Amino acid sequence: MTSAQPVRHAEAYRCGRLFAAVAALQRLAQNEHHGLGQPGVADKAAARPEPVLREPLREIVHYVVQARIRGQGAAADPVFRSLTDFLPPAKTVPTSLHPDQRPDFHRGREEQAALIAKEHPPLG
Repeated sequence: MTSAQPVRHAEAYRCGRLFAAVAALQRLAQNEHHGLGQPGVADKAAARPEPVLREPLREIVHYVVQARIRGQGAAADPVFRSLTDFLPPAKTVPTSLHPDQRPDFHRGREEQAALIAKEHPPLG
């Protein structure tokens, strides 16, 4: 394993956590019909995170406001504050992930989704 491989895998894991957090905010704002929760979207994001997350990341503040309007601010606010922990150090979300990185994306997504569901049971 080269020294670049652990960094690449950590980046994929972080992208998975970012996806889970953005999906949770989108769900709080839009309920079950949110785009990131649709079948197959997580797999698309594991292959090409930036194209899938581009628009949802632009709309993130809107999701928080909508969640607050819907009475979900107590759940949305800490998820929103956590986003900076998951942004890639390269300052941009990767356009694509190599197939060997995709399991790390899914692991990050699943672990973050479980953490959010534990801390905010209505999101489980």
